Amino acid sequence: MTHRPTPNPPDVPRPASTELLALAAKARPDWAPHALIDALAQARTHSMTWGHVLVAVAQLMADPAGQPGDLVSAASEPWLRPRPALHPDIAHRRADEIRAALRHPNTTHD
Repeated sequence: MTHRPTPNPPDVPRPASTELLALAAKARPDWAPHALIDALAQARTHSMTWGHVLVAVAQLMADPAGQPGDLVSAASEPWLRPRPALHPDIAHRRADEIRAALRHPNTTHD
């Protein structure tokens, strides 16, 4: 029996900037015409995924106070992303190490 590689999953959502700009023009006629174009370009330089951009723009369109310039602020910084939970044994060991360091602040631990 020959093993066939699993085909790559479809790349979704697919970028659809033109359609998103058309939707924004209809949904938010109060936005300056090129403001979202500029915001999309900035989002790309901040390495936002298309899925993240799509969700963030939809939220901005739904928010009466939302502005295209707020899009880049929706880009999460790496240090703000949630971390996976530690295995309980590791968490307890690290907690013990921290407690020991607090009791003896002048001792270094590796």
